[in-house]
Amino acid sequence: MKKILAVIGLLMLFLLGGFYFVFSTGKTVRTTWTEEDLISGIEKSQVEINNIEEINLETLTRGNFSTQGTNNIDTGFTAEEISALVSAANDSDGPIKDVRVGFGDNGEAEASFRLSDSFVDFLREENVLTFDFGPKKVYAFSQNESGMDPLDRSVTDVVIDYITRVANNRPVYATGELTRASYNSVDVNIERLTVGRVPMSEEVVKRVEQETVRIINGIIAPENGFHIEELQVNEGELYYKGTLPAEVEGVRLPN
Repeated sequence: MKKILAVIGLLMLFLLGGFYFVFSTGKTVRTTWTEEDLISGIEKSQVEINNIEEINLETLTRGNFSTQGTNNIDTGFTAEEISALVSAANDSDGPIKDVRVGFGDNGEAEASFRLSDSFVDFLREENVLTFDFGPKKVYAFSQNESGMDPLDRSVTDVVIDYITRVANNRPVYATGELTRASYNSVDVNIERLTVGRVPMSEEVVKRVEQETVRIINGIIAPENGFHIEELQVNEGELYYKGTLPAEVEGVRLPN
């Protein structure tokens, strides 16, 4: 009996170790940035920012920011500069951290980041988390825009609990294309999405793609000072021609 228990215990140890390895490791973009890249990115954007940490993804998505004026921009941003700008804004209080992007040719781009402690709560509040259990779709948030009845709280908590344990602080890697759709909208085509070493299903990828477009286009509305004439990913840079807000001020959200 002791030998059987020892074998079972050893198997469980290997399984848990493998599970941890699969979700805790994964591909990340090789881009690294310095303080000089951050300064250069801000200077190129010509946007006056009082505190960059107050305009993280959560603040922008919730609309807890204000803009003033516009500046005409005609420049290319390197992968290091974009990585620096997004990381500096989110590493402290944002829903994602350690953001790295890479730019190729003909619109191709890649990005990697880690999910922070507040990521699951952020997704639930933004109506992003959806799980498909056969014929019944489960929406893991308290209220959704379509007016559907919220999921039973005990089940929701279990799902959220699971996602928190599995996804929290895990590397996410994505490849795809970013293109201009109109003066105030973009299109995103995600070709590959993995959490750790686990590839996400086509249904999950499409859902993330839709929400990414919704979030970005909500931020770059004309009333916020954005007007896109050209937007291209090519030769390792993100080229932008148009207007950006002259000043952006965010609101620090309570922890």
